[in-house]
Amino acid sequence: MAVPYESLHEQLADVIALSSRRLAALENPETLTAAEAESARELETRREERLQKRCEATVNGGGAAPLEYLLRTFRLTPFERHCVYLALSAELDGDFARRCGALQPDGGRLPELELCLQTFPAAAEARTGLLADWRIRRETMASIFRSGPGGAAEQTDLSAGLKLDSRILDFLMDYRSADPELEGCAQLLWPGEDLAPLTFRAGTLEKLRAYDSAAPAGTRLLYCLRGETGSGRRTLARHLCRLRGQALLVVNLAEMARESDRWWLRLRAMCRETAIRGAVLALTGLETLLGSESPALREDGAAPEPRRDAWYGCLSQLLERAAQVTDRLVVISSVAWPPELACGDWQRLEVELEAPDAGQRILLWQNALEGEALSGDADLSALAVKFALQPAQITAAAEEARRLARWDGAEQVSGTALHRACRAQLSHRLGKMASRVNAAYTWDDLILPPEQKERLRNACAQVEYRHRIYDQWGFGKKVAYGQGVSMLFSGPPGTGKTMAAQVIANRLQLELYKVDLSGVLSKYIGETEKQLGAVFDEVKKSQSILFFDEADALFGKRSETKDSHDRYANVQTSYLLQKIEEYDGVVILASNFLQNFDEAFKRRIKFIIDFTLPDQERRELIWRSVLPAELPRGEDLDFDFLARSFELSGSSIKNIAVAAAFLAAEENAPLGMAHLLTAVQTEQNKAGKNLGREEFGEYYHQVQTYRESCLNRREHHADK
Repeated sequence: MAVPYESLHEQLADVIALSSRRLAALENPETLTAAEAESARELETRREERLQKRCEATVNGGGAAPLEYLLRTFRLTPFERHCVYLALSAELDGDFARRCGALQPDGGRLPELELCLQTFPAAAEARTGLLADWRIRRETMASIFRSGPGGAAEQTDLSAGLKLDSRILDFLMDYRSADPELEGCAQLLWPGEDLAPLTFRAGTLEKLRAYDSAAPAGTRLLYCLRGETGSGRRTLARHLCRLRGQALLVVNLAEMARESDRWWLRLRAMCRETAIRGAVLALTGLETLLGSESPALREDGAAPEPRRDAWYGCLSQLLERAAQVTDRLVVISSVAWPPELACGDWQRLEVELEAPDAGQRILLWQNALEGEALSGDADLSALAVKFALQPAQITAAAEEARRLARWDGAEQVSGTALHRACRAQLSHRLGKMASRVNAAYTWDDLILPPEQKERLRNACAQVEYRHRIYDQWGFGKKVAYGQGVSMLFSGPPGTGKTMAAQVIANRLQLELYKVDLSGVLSKYIGETEKQLGAVFDEVKKSQSILFFDEADALFGKRSETKDSHDRYANVQTSYLLQKIEEYDGVVILASNFLQNFDEAFKRRIKFIIDFTLPDQERRELIWRSVLPAELPRGEDLDFDFLARSFELSGSSIKNIAVAAAFLAAEENAPLGMAHLLTAVQTEQNKAGKNLGREEFGEYYHQVQTYRESCLNRREHHADK
């Protein structure tokens, strides 16, 4: 019975001893008779058999035999094994390398292919066949021996020295090492290692397992897992690999192609690593690769092809080479596999991973926060409705909320922490098309008639309870289109339309994005729709609120089609209305002129709310609410007079209050009527109105005295 090797060093010593004996037969051929030479070859054969049996005993005993593992992984023939033994011996034993140099015409210390043939027992009668097999398997040989001058790239040259690739040596010395050629573009994931559980894709996994198991032996399956980032594509692939008992080698194609001159080296390294690890190969970055500006890649150095066609050629070559080392390939992408790209021997299966619905997101939240103490304001159902996060984002948000709670020294995870964590998962690429608005106002800040305020609350309720209505109570099956909330705010400038949008965003704890019409509108046909489509696609990630100010510029009344411009304007308006109805979140349109929208358009908006100039009673409420509690106030403040005497919008009152506060600060005095009325005059001047004795009434002389004192004070400072 063979004795297992106690260490790799012991095994390598036997390899060097075997190679040394074969070299000795060539060094002293005249000292041996034919019978003695034959006996020596038989002895070498028995030594090699004993070496292999000891390797088998090592593996069976739970030990590591990386050299034997590599030889079997690449299915090396006896002659190819012999070449590896000689090259390894020259690498590890300086005396052996010197002896090789003494036997070779050019004095090279690496064993040449000719030397390997001369020292192989069966080479004399099978030389031609051995060389033919070597040529056929040169891609495999290039994975083992160094490519480039003096390596596997010169396999047809019998004088080429064979040097083991550094990756092969690294693996022999430390099988846990990684290939430096794949650094930054590949990751090896072992089955079960840090593997997140599947929460709601167990059914998909079971279908994949059944499909995979039913495939006849030798079938090569290409799984295209399509979905958004964080949808669980990689986790699903890892679970399938766990069921198969294999690791998953994930390779980013875009990173792999970043340096075009290294593509083919990395492709070879990728296939070698897949074979060494017995892994399933997964490819990411397909969408980036096909849309990149990288140059065409040609292994033979021929002229570049059109970029997309060139990438198709590279991918076809990748599929062909991957088929030699694995029978399972996974493509993780947000786009479908290009139908014009042939898959060769691979059978392709497209699997689309749809985003979880609100009910599934609730389940994901419950699992992610299992065992965590939650405060009373932490409503997981509301989170699931407001934030259309992918599974991985929910897991990350839950962990972020825990960290925020620990930072605040809280024993429970609050709703505020959860909302902050959710917003941290969102990364909009809206650029100049829309800007985020800080929603700081509350219901108390919004001074509106009760009827309008109640409509705004009803609109919020449609967001807060949509999961119950559409999912739990079944209305989602009856109303498959237009489940979002659309609102049209109309009224003069400064009446609170923008503030109302901020109040809603604050109440729902959703982000508010104001669309910049200058960044969206375009004179070119189709460009405006493209820009608006991009805006809606981006905010879908978070179900954020979209706010269109002066919306009649985009959604104005459709006109009779007198020319091509009218036809395009009508098509544009219809398209944008369609996008609003498709969006499951909140869209708010604001306009100064409700009459600019046609009746058909208004019928498709869920809430239309009129914002009128405030009456005297509401103006007084606005005056009282706009001044902060910290502001020093004079005893002469007369809010009744201000509300009665000046018909101002809420926005104008706010501007006046801020301007008056600066006047008071300059005087280093509490805010008084003189400051407020002076600021009223400045605000009215914007509209071309001059106020006099009649408008200022009993405060006229006070205002005049204040103005004179200001003038004298400023002249005094100027003289200094």
